[in-house]
Amino acid sequence: MKRVSPPKALRRKSSRESRLIEVINELDQFLSAQQIHKILNEQGSSIGLATIYRRLERLSQEGKVDALISPSGERLYRRCGQDSGHHHHLICRICGATQEFDLEAVELVTSKIAKKHGYQDVSHNLEVFGVCASCQSSVTKSISKPKLR
Repeated sequence: MKRVSPPKALRRKSSRESRLIEVINELDQFLSAQQIHKILNEQGSSIGLATIYRRLERLSQEGKVDALISPSGERLYRRCGQDSGHHHHLICRICGATQEFDLEAVELVTSKIAKKHGYQDVSHNLEVFGVCASCQSSVTKSISKPKLR
């Protein structure tokens, strides 16, 4: 029996989306849609920036990618590394390396604050920005190197 192929447009969409997901899965840091678009273009993909934005938003809503607003106000994305649901992020301001973590104390405090002020059905996002150990080491090495004249 002959296998029926999906229409060409559907194959192209699936191929583009699967390539987008591959790029996201290869990354361990948050990137903007523009940065992801640049990576895909450098790899020969013709996916448009608007399409990337739409797909990233859908993947974010499905819980397949994490999205956050950077300190500069830019929306950033990365693969979601936890299957357990709600979690938080510790993000390096220099290299973008990210650690996901759960912290029951945060959940308890936010619930307590909400209850105190009469709020119900609350949610929150916690993104902690700092400098990772690797970047601290690099900065320390560059500072401690004597300047040659």
